[in-house]
Amino acid sequence: MYDYDVVCIGAGSGGCACAIRLADLGEKVALVEKRKNGTGGTCVNRGCIPTKVLVRSAEVFKEIQSAKNYGIEVENAKINLATINKNINTTIKNIRFGLDNMIIKPRNIARIEGQAILIDSHTIKITNSGEDKIATCKTIVLAMGSEPALIPAFNIDRENIITSDEALNIENLPKSIVIVGAGALGLEFGYVYSTFGCDVTIVEMMDHVIPIMNDKEVTDQVEKTLKKSGLKIKTGCSIEKVEVMEPGTVKCSLENGEEIIAEKVLVAIGRSLNTKNMNLEELGIKLTKNNLVEINEHMQTSIDNIFAVGDITVGPQLSHKAQKQGLIAAEYIAGDRSLMNATVIPWAIFIHPEIAAVGITENDAKTKGIDVIVGKLSFNINEKAMAMQKTTGIIKIVAEKNSHKILGAQIFGEDASVLISEITTTMDHNGTIEEIANCIHAHPALSEIVMETAKNALGKSFHK
Repeated sequence: MYDYDVVCIGAGSGGCACAIRLADLGEKVALVEKRKNGTGGTCVNRGCIPTKVLVRSAEVFKEIQSAKNYGIEVENAKINLATINKNINTTIKNIRFGLDNMIIKPRNIARIEGQAILIDSHTIKITNSGEDKIATCKTIVLAMGSEPALIPAFNIDRENIITSDEALNIENLPKSIVIVGAGALGLEFGYVYSTFGCDVTIVEMMDHVIPIMNDKEVTDQVEKTLKKSGLKIKTGCSIEKVEVMEPGTVKCSLENGEEIIAEKVLVAIGRSLNTKNMNLEELGIKLTKNNLVEINEHMQTSIDNIFAVGDITVGPQLSHKAQKQGLIAAEYIAGDRSLMNATVIPWAIFIHPEIAAVGITENDAKTKGIDVIVGKLSFNINEKAMAMQKTTGIIKIVAEKNSHKILGAQIFGEDASVLISEITTTMDHNGTIEEIANCIHAHPALSEIVMETAKNALGKSFHK
């Protein structure tokens, strides 16, 4: 007799989603988390949510600064970092409270705090403050997530040279900061810190910002907009050395011989998987060459009764990917056979304007030898964007030439994270460009630009 039907290790997005769904399907579930007050994982406590509180504060401040453009005059607007930090902590606590007290407890999910180690495929040792607890179960779900990587070359000391964890605490805003990496983290923190008055330099090894987006037409426009707003961006250049000259003074030596001096350096690249010292390989769980856990379409590992979801598996390290994987694993464990379309996972970067994408780019298609048609429009053709004075941006939709099946989309513009959803839904149902083009959209609305871009791909748009 086992203690539980299923033990989920890790109370982040994937682990919580899996545990909740399993409980709703009648399974006896335990949820193990090594961090005290760690429910929600990185997303809630140290990632998606707190950064969006920061981004929202930056957006409001920027709107106030440009209020005169809308006929509104505001004087003496200033930033209150104490209130911003209070808002971050309050938001985190509220979401954690919801997970702990409104979702998990009513479902009788056992919440166990401690570091888990697999003894065998049905036995887990959980260590907390030197005390060990043994839990047995029919099925194990691995959902440990990841942490910012402490890359040795950058000499991260968490005070002068920091990770995203420390960057969230801005009680004392530095006058200057160098950010390593122009991905989601680098751009979001760069946008926030710059808007709050910090001198920001972003250094990116690739030749364009947003390295995961293979479309320089879009990324070049993003970079141009960021530079116009005051950020300094150096692409196609890596940092060879980072050293603290004295507290509050850090020198970055670039490969091109240039040196940058700043109060702080934020290393916004690299994640370390929380799979070490858990006996995974010793038990026969197969890992990839990058130490990711190998899984099949049901999230099963090489051991049938052990599943894995989230950052520790192949694919983008995104909260919504982890949640969906958690649900797929839960339903399979409980006897359902639902599957996940891993090719249709949208992502977004929350600067202003926002960036979002799903599927492949036009350049990706060419590399794969796929003939495509492409719809492309600027946000300045949209009447709602004009009324809002939010006309910066571009949208592209890529479809297979013969079938017109949508393969991907890239958006840089107002509410991109919202607009991408219509395209994602269409793709998830193997939809065509016509399905968006022929659907009547409300007017005036930003969503009309999605419809018009689809028409543009078909040569039917009013806007060329």
